[in-house]
Amino acid sequence: MTLCFVLMNVQAGFVESVVHELEKIEDVRESFPVTGGIDIIVKVEGPDVETIAKTILAKIHRIEGVSRTETHIVVPL
Repeated sequence: MTLCFVLMNVQAGFVESVVHELEKIEDVRESFPVTGGIDIIVKVEGPDVETIAKTILAKIHRIEGVSRTETHIVVPL
């Protein structure tokens, strides 16, 4: 399994609706609205990087209100 964290910026007033939409996406394990320079941290897990990329590009980016994402893939040590 591949794990990543997606840092998201969303338009003002959209945090709650984006979190609800994230809950509907199969590979999204958890999402956390946060304060600071980003609005939501999302934990995404999939069988490989390609599947995670498709989830982010085809599903997360299409949620109304999402303005920017930054993906951090967890690497094994």
